[in-house]
Amino acid sequence: MQPYREGKRSYLSQYIAGVHIHWEDAQVAVALPQTAPIWSSAVYHGGQWMGNRILNQMVHYQFDCTDPAEYLRLSCMESGYVPEQTVGLLTAAKVSHASVVEQEADECSLLCITTAGTSNAARSGMPRRVFSAYESLKPGTINSILVLDGKLSNAAILNLFMTATEAKCAALSDLGIIDAETGRVATGTTTDAIALAVIDSGRYEPVHNYAGTATTLGHAVGQLVYNTVYESVKTQHEA
Repeated sequence: MQPYREGKRSYLSQYIAGVHIHWEDAQVAVALPQTAPIWSSAVYHGGQWMGNRILNQMVHYQFDCTDPAEYLRLSCMESGYVPEQTVGLLTAAKVSHASVVEQEADECSLLCITTAGTSNAARSGMPRRVFSAYESLKPGTINSILVLDGKLSNAAILNLFMTATEAKCAALSDLGIIDAETGRVATGTTTDAIALAVIDSGRYEPVHNYAGTATTLGHAVGQLVYNTVYESVKTQHEA
């Protein structure tokens, strides 16, 4: 579903108490009920961070990425968010077309929100024009934010990212998104990002040690990522 396109500026999770999504004109933010560990490839407080909010900030495609972290820090300040409690992502995709799916799964609850645009679609593993990772890059165009209530091992967290990426690739393949440089089906865009917040509310006791596609956890993650990527990409050019 796409709450903003249905006229809603906010969405309260039905499965994870206290998780709240709020839209502004150029951003969508996921507020957590408590400070929690967040793993991400975000440009602002990426890696592993303790925070209570994940911000997905929309910028123009020609945005100057010289200092994206400072830009996001200032965005937090302007929005009334505590910068040190916020993980920040950038996107050139429409945040208004963010897709949200959630479910209660096997000994966990999950929510996923994805924004997506594919103007810089790319296929991994093929020869292409590349840039140094220490240089400024354009903002990410497929950003997925996952919130999980439950217990995971560190290995399962890494496994979950693999499964989420596979699901994204599958959605792009089924949509027939093509990498303009290679003429092959895209596996993503050149600057995708992902974030995972793990909230342990105490509702679930078992620890998930794996998150591959054959596990109940991995299956649920795959479905949520696939469905949100598919819907957001499919509707990206609609009003």
